[in-house]
Amino acid sequence: MDHATGETGRGIDAIRALMASERTGCLRVHVPGRGQAALYLLDGDLIAAISDQDAGSLLQRLIARGRIDSSAAAGLYEGSGSVSMEQIERIVEPAAVGRLMAGRFRDNLIFHLFDGGRFLFSEMDTVRVPHIQMGHDSAGLLRELETVHGRISAWMDGQKSRMISSGDETPGSPQQRHIQALSTSGIRLDKLVDSSPFFPAQTLVLVAQMVEGGALTSIEIEADDGPKRGAIDHAIQVAAEEAARRSGVRDSGLSAFADHEREDRGLGKGEFTGGSDRVDLSGGGEKTPGLRVSAPVLESTEVVRRIGVCNEVLQALVAAWDDQHGKGAGRRTVQLIVETPPTNCAPLFEHATVDSRGRIGATQLLNNLQRRPEAQRRKLVSRGLADLIDRALARGAEGLNDAHLDQMLTRVAGYRQRLGW
Repeated sequence: MDHATGETGRGIDAIRALMASERTGCLRVHVPGRGQAALYLLDGDLIAAISDQDAGSLLQRLIARGRIDSSAAAGLYEGSGSVSMEQIERIVEPAAVGRLMAGRFRDNLIFHLFDGGRFLFSEMDTVRVPHIQMGHDSAGLLRELETVHGRISAWMDGQKSRMISSGDETPGSPQQRHIQALSTSGIRLDKLVDSSPFFPAQTLVLVAQMVEGGALTSIEIEADDGPKRGAIDHAIQVAAEEAARRSGVRDSGLSAFADHEREDRGLGKGEFTGGSDRVDLSGGGEKTPGLRVSAPVLESTEVVRRIGVCNEVLQALVAAWDDQHGKGAGRRTVQLIVETPPTNCAPLFEHATVDSRGRIGATQLLNNLQRRPEAQRRKLVSRGLADLIDRALARGAEGLNDAHLDQMLTRVAGYRQRLGW
C-alpha cells in the first residue's frame, strides 16, 4: 500500500467533509510512525477501515485468547515472513474473523484519523471490500472514537519507552485484572499491547485508567533500539519490590498471576539478574566456578502438588463455563485446551483427559514425564503447566461474560504463589 501523497492535516477533517457531501470512495491516510489505512465511504457512511497490519493484529489477538497456539502462528509466517488475511480465514471460522474485524475497524480509525498526516481521496462508483461494517451512526462513532483518542493519545506513541508493572490498588473490572496479570513482573508497554487479548486502543484505555487509579505503575525508560539494560533491571527490581510489598498485606486477586511475557531461554538468551546474583571468586577452598551441567532432580510429589494448583484453575473455568453455557460445556472446553498445547509442551499432555470437574489425572502426566530425559523434565513440566493455565485464563476472558469471568478469577486468586515457580 503506497503512502498517501495528497493533502496534509487531520484525516478526521477530510472524512467529515466527505461525509457531509455524501461521497463514495477511498481515503488513504498515512500517519508517520503508524503506516497507512484505507478508509471507505459509501454515500457518506464510513463502512470500512483496512490496513496492512490487520492480519498480524488479528493473529496477536487469537494467540492471546488461546485460539491459536504460538507454534502454529509461527508456521503462518514461514516463506513470506508475513501473514495474510487469507491465511487467517483458512484456520478461523468466518464469524470469529468478522467479530475481530469490527474491533480492528475502530482501532484503525483511532490510530489514523485524529493526528497529523497525509491523505488522498479517490472517487469510486461503489465499494467492494471485505469486512464491511454496517449498522452504526458514522458521525456518532467518530465523536466516540475522538474521545477515546483524547484519552490515550499520550500512550499511543513511544510505547517502547514505558515499563508497566502492577500497582497497589485492586483492578476495577475483569478486563483490568487481565491487564494487571500480564504486568505482574514488569513489561514494556509495546509488549503488553502485543500480548493483550484486547485490541491496542482498548488495551491503552485500560492502561490509562489503571495507572490513574493506581492499579498499574508506569516508568519511563530509555529506548533507542530497545530499553537499556540498566533501565530494564531497574524496572524489574521496582516491580519485584512492589509485588513483595503487596503479597505481605493481601492476596490481590490476579496480581499473582503468571508473567505472560516470560519466555524459556536457551543458549544466548540468559535472563537478567539483579546485583545480588554474583559468584564469589575469592579464595574459598578448592571449588572452582563453572557451569552447572545437571538440574536438580524433580520429585514426583513436587509435580503432583503443582498439577493440583493447575487443576484449581481448570475447575474454576469449568464451574463458571457450565454456569453460563450449560452443564458439560465446561469439561469439553477444558479438554480441548488440554489437547491443543503448543508443540514444545505437547509431550507432557499426551493422552491426558479431564474429569467432569475439569481435573487432569496426575498419573498420566507423571508417566509422560518419565518417558523424557531427566534433564528435560523440570523445564517441560514448568513450561507446560504455565502455558495450560495461561490458555485457560485466556479462554475464560474470551468466552465468559463479566460476572462469570469475575467468579472464575476470584476462585483462582493467588495461584502463582501456590504454584511456587
